[in-house]
Amino acid sequence: MKRTLTLCSLLCAGLLTACGGPSQNRTAPPGQQVSVRMAVIQDISPQSDGNPLPGILHSVQWQLSDGFKGYSTPHDVVNQLRLPNVEVVRVRIPRVLKTEGVLVAGNQNGTWKTDALLLLPSPEGQSPALDGSSLSKAQTTGPVSVPNVGDVDIYVSTDEMVCFLMTSQSLSLSKGDSRVRLASGVQAELQSAHGVNRLSYPYGSRTFLVVGNAAPSQLVSIANRYTPDRVFFSLEGHEGDGHVGVGT
Repeated sequence: MKRTLTLCSLLCAGLLTACGGPSQNRTAPPGQQVSVRMAVIQDISPQSDGNPLPGILHSVQWQLSDGFKGYSTPHDVVNQLRLPNVEVVRVRIPRVLKTEGVLVAGNQNGTWKTDALLLLPSPEGQSPALDGSSLSKAQTTGPVSVPNVGDVDIYVSTDEMVCFLMTSQSLSLSKGDSRVRLASGVQAELQSAHGVNRLSYPYGSRTFLVVGNAAPSQLVSIANRYTPDRVFFSLEGHEGDGHVGVGT
């Protein structure tokens, strides 16, 4: 079944399935303001080298207000956060200056699928560092439930991206490089790998993660202020002392 979402639908939900087409010129005419009209998502082709990024990027076709149809490339990637079975990729959209995309992909039984596409304004002129005190001023997708992944909320600055993830999936997280005690008294695992830092701890029957290319000290500062209750309180079914009971 093929579904196509308009810009309004993308901003509200970000979930769609469809087929792509050929790419065109990536440069907008001088002085022309180009915006996203709609986007379509197609299945991710298996990658022989096991790297899902090229397939994830080519799974989303952008359709713009000037008639352009095309894809983001590895050169358009601003940030990439990799977890076992989950990829969060922030991209520039060809020819579009004031809007960026965030692609959330999950791996089910060895098959990658782009499960969510979220749009947010480009964070031009904002502080490049994300921490507990600056996060409230950063651009955010807002909390959403993503099928096959979990509940996510993503914040971005010019250079950094931080993703909150609440999941019931087994992420096969290895033991952290260190343990930290947060302001709430919770003991969290802190791990760094490939330029990405992540902080995690159990929350009821699920796992709460704070993941980003921000420094470990910044993630700790964020986790001290942003508890699961605060991040996901607006999602239906959230229970303060248990877990986010949202069907995905």
